Amino acid sequence: MPSFTCSICGGRLGHELLQITMPDRFERHVGIGSEGYVRRWVECSGCGTATNVHTPENFEKLATIAAGYYEVDFKSSSIADKYEKVMSLPRSQSDNANRVARIIDFLRGWHGLWVPTKPAPSRVLDIGAGTGVFLSKFLQEMRKEHWDWTGMAVEPDPVAAGHLRSLGLFEVTQSIFSTSLGLVRFDLCTLNKVVEHLPDPVSLLHEVSYALSQNGLLYVEVPDKLTAFHRSPNDNILGALHHHLYTIEGLSVLCGAAGFVPIRIDRIFEPSGKITLAAIAVTKNTADMLAARQGQ
Repeated sequence: MPSFTCSICGGRLGHELLQITMPDRFERHVGIGSEGYVRRWVECSGCGTATNVHTPENFEKLATIAAGYYEVDFKSSSIADKYEKVMSLPRSQSDNANRVARIIDFLRGWHGLWVPTKPAPSRVLDIGAGTGVFLSKFLQEMRKEHWDWTGMAVEPDPVAAGHLRSLGLFEVTQSIFSTSLGLVRFDLCTLNKVVEHLPDPVSLLHEVSYALSQNGLLYVEVPDKLTAFHRSPNDNILGALHHHLYTIEGLSVLCGAAGFVPIRIDRIFEPSGKITLAAIAVTKNTADMLAARQGQ
């Protein structure tokens, strides 16, 4: 059920940023009509994060397609075609290529803090892998770096999971992520445009912390609240399946509430036109260990 309390920091949802008066394609798919329709993006007075507030009945209807996103999103096209099209984009036009470059650039320096020798074999876990473009490009670029990385994709949507398996580039687990999957000792866990789909992202990130190796990194991308002021109300980022639009403070609070310490948070204006916040974080234990090491 929707609430007027921010699920990120517990603050009060007060100021209305934007009112949506027409259902999007996902809402229409579950039978939500346009007559009397209203949905609101409401700002938290604490961390500034915006929450998508639905009527209770619409909120319940939308929950029925939570794990069948691509059945609607690619109803008139092929997920494989989308993969090939995005994989072929030049870096200047590719959100994913730039995402991969940011992460690799950080990893070079991060590895040197711990073991300034030839990088050891490493593992990446991509949660909510979608079309697989990010994970494919990441592993591709790591081969160019002569760094031995293997990947695991976790994806609940059956259409997307089937596509990911067909690529044959990494392991695939068709499931919603949880500690019960027994996925552990990953050097990098990535959630790209995933946590905004969750009403309670703190719980997910807390579970993700158990999947990381001792010095493992968390990389999280979310839509920026600025989107509400610079994109059309019918933009997918402002759609019904997204629960939050984040601020830098809100993303930092989210990481902290889940037991992480953010190392950096960047605002990114992406080639696609999206306005994004990206955080790189470590568990509190790793942060404490690094601080003690640097202080010696």
